[in-house]
Amino acid sequence: MISGEALTGRDSELATLRRALSGVGNYAGVVIAGPAGVGKTRLARELLTQAAAAGTRTNWVVGTASARPIPLGAFMAALGDTINEPSPSVRRVINSLVSQQRQGRITIGIDDAHLLDGFSAHVVHQLAQTREARLVVTVRTGAGEPDAVRALWKDGLLARLDLEPLSAESARAMVEAVLEGPVDARSAQRFWRLTGGNALFLQQLLKDQVAAGRVRQVAGVWIWDGDVAVSQNMTDLVGNQLDRLSPELATVVDALSQCEPLRVDVLEDLVGRETLEAAEQMRLITVERSNDLLSMRLAHPLFGELRRAAVGEMYLSKVRGALAQRLARHTDGDPQVTVRRALLTLESDLPPDPPLFTDAARHTMKLLDLDLAERFAKAAADAGSDDAAEVMAVNRFLAGDGDGAEGFLRDLSERDVGDRHRWTTLRAANLIWMLGRPREAEELLAALAGPDETDDQRAVRYSVEACVDAVFARCSEAERKARIALDSGALSDQNAMLAAVALVMAAGALGHAEEIGVVTRAAQERAANSYESSHMRFWFAGVYARACRLTGRIDECRRAADTLSALAQDMPSLAYANLVFMAGVADLMSGDVGTAAKKLHEALAGVEKHGVTTGLRPACVFALAEAHAKLGEAEAAAEMLAEARQSVRPDALFMQTGLALATGWALAAAGSLQEAIDTVLAEAAVARGRGQPTHELACLQAAVQWGVRDGLDVVAQRAGELAAQLRLPLADAVASHAKALLARDGEGLLAASAAYQQVGDRATAADAAAQAAVAFTGAQSRSRGLFAASVAAQLAQECGGLCTPATRSPATPTPLTGRQREVAELVAAGLANKEIADKLVTSVRTVEGHILRACQRVGASSRAELARIMRAGPG
Repeated sequence: MISGEALTGRDSELATLRRALSGVGNYAGVVIAGPAGVGKTRLARELLTQAAAAGTRTNWVVGTASARPIPLGAFMAALGDTINEPSPSVRRVINSLVSQQRQGRITIGIDDAHLLDGFSAHVVHQLAQTREARLVVTVRTGAGEPDAVRALWKDGLLARLDLEPLSAESARAMVEAVLEGPVDARSAQRFWRLTGGNALFLQQLLKDQVAAGRVRQVAGVWIWDGDVAVSQNMTDLVGNQLDRLSPELATVVDALSQCEPLRVDVLEDLVGRETLEAAEQMRLITVERSNDLLSMRLAHPLFGELRRAAVGEMYLSKVRGALAQRLARHTDGDPQVTVRRALLTLESDLPPDPPLFTDAARHTMKLLDLDLAERFAKAAADAGSDDAAEVMAVNRFLAGDGDGAEGFLRDLSERDVGDRHRWTTLRAANLIWMLGRPREAEELLAALAGPDETDDQRAVRYSVEACVDAVFARCSEAERKARIALDSGALSDQNAMLAAVALVMAAGALGHAEEIGVVTRAAQERAANSYESSHMRFWFAGVYARACRLTGRIDECRRAADTLSALAQDMPSLAYANLVFMAGVADLMSGDVGTAAKKLHEALAGVEKHGVTTGLRPACVFALAEAHAKLGEAEAAAEMLAEARQSVRPDALFMQTGLALATGWALAAAGSLQEAIDTVLAEAAVARGRGQPTHELACLQAAVQWGVRDGLDVVAQRAGELAAQLRLPLADAVASHAKALLARDGEGLLAASAAYQQVGDRATAADAAAQAAVAFTGAQSRSRGLFAASVAAQLAQECGGLCTPATRSPATPTPLTGRQREVAELVAAGLANKEIADKLVTSVRTVEGHILRACQRVGASSRAELARIMRAGPG
């Protein structure tokens, strides 16, 4: 028996089946088994099509429920006349089928063999025993096939392949193949969950969503928005039993379609125990036991979608109301029950319940669904709740709706009653992070300071002032104020998170690595159960990832991303966008560049879908510019850089280093290597003046990666000073890298490559190894050069196919000069000689001379060959 568990796709399945059909293992053919919709018929049809293309004669037989009562019913077409005696006719059928063998081999497909009558099954068994034809048989698992069919694999006559439902990964691949583009992970998970991996259901569900406009492309990524569209075709596939339900059974399915799981006793009160038992016997529901409680779910997620599409809204409103009233009898304080009851009430024919809606809004914020929280809070406000405005203000701030939050926060902060200090500080935080107006925030906060301000209020103000200082790159002051605020013990959960954001930003820029992990863990633990700051954990994740990168804590960032990912199964998309950004940055840091680009595009799609005004958008495009540049995708990198320049406000000084690095990577990918180096070295000088040593270090690292030559001695000296100051493994690696590059020391560059690998940065390790190959070859050490080149090639491959300036540099006995390399990079980027001359402000004749000498040094016989060698790298 052949197991399908190890198969990874259709090609593997077909290869396995073709081997069995060719006689390997002494089989007469194959049985393809599996549940309905997994693709058995498609696979069998494809096998027969391939056999026919190879010159084999084929025949196709289908078992049907209507033909099953008729002896040899599946083979009526082969007999051509009325059957009087079935037994003698078995031989006639076989002879009729195999007589075609005189004209060559024959392959017979028998689809849905579990529906064959006994005589037809006997024909198939005889064909397998006598080897008079090759057979491709499909059966549905659990359908009670005839004994003769079961004997096909039990007796070893045919090989059996069990097709399982699609895995989540395979389902995503199918959706992306149909849409011809990437789909975000949450949408792919939704398709897989609703269809249970059934390929037939998946194809129809996807077709329905495309036809209804539910699937749309955002930032190059397909996203499934809104409700489920259900066509008649899907109803015919899945729900043929749903339109024949009794009213009581329909109530069971409809109730679970609105709210699942439900405790058995809840529905028992509505429809009775016997109805629930009947629903379980009909496989409409599944019943699960947890401790002493029984709960129910729909047996298939699509059952609920089909019923929702088939019944009226007024009827469903009544069902929701009945459920809400029943759930209200057991108010045990469970936040999820409160939210479910509030949603059922909100969408029912019951009167509004403002206290319930307000309470549910807070719980929903804690559960990370800010869109639903907005609905609850608005419903509470419309029903006259006095607390709803405060909840809406906080929720809109968390959702990145800066303008919406500003309206509420301005009104709250200007009231004569209530905590004006609290709302003014939150308004300032909104101005800083959501609206990008830190100067206004600074003025608001300054107005709060005075003799009437208490110590606790000053601590709250410091938590937000620290954010202003972090934005303006006043890192030491931000760290000082944030530490005072956190140590005061007077902060709300939200202000504690704001202080932690400022402190981690400052600590990352200053290189105080020991602070980052401690502050992050404390902030995340406190925020986990707070409606005010639970969602901020995912916004904070991006800040933490950046600090980890600046200080070389790559493995720590990866572990944190994995921990948060465990919370993301059903996470609303804004929180998911923040999380997937963190995961993408972790991949980019560790060198998994291709995967990073895919995740970062998902994050950017989430930003665009929600229209948030936080720093997540520029952070995404910074990282995407770098990722595309490292993969040699110059146009995509330039596109991301253009978006980055539009996203960054001039007074967001903490983002300037990220913008400079993104600019440098995009320029380097386009072949403008010297301009890229000049850009990051200029930013390094600025960062030094602002007191951001790790920002300066990141710029120096990039310049060294790109092979800086002019002023390399100054870069190496400064990198050494930063290593002594910061005492970080990353800083030590950059210093040794710069020193070895200055000395053209191949062994030193290999050691730097190993140091980067130890930190976890495989992409920079590949660059250092590629530079080592050039240094060794230039020093006539060919064997060590080949070794270094192999290290670089292996690392570049592990990173998804790097195409950086270092991995593009050919290893030659006489290395290219700086100008020759610059011209060669532009040639490899596809620029014409006139374009290169204009860019470098020189003559075309001079460019031609540089190209000629570069060709001579790398052994190229033409301009095109020079470009090919540059793209091939040091291997």
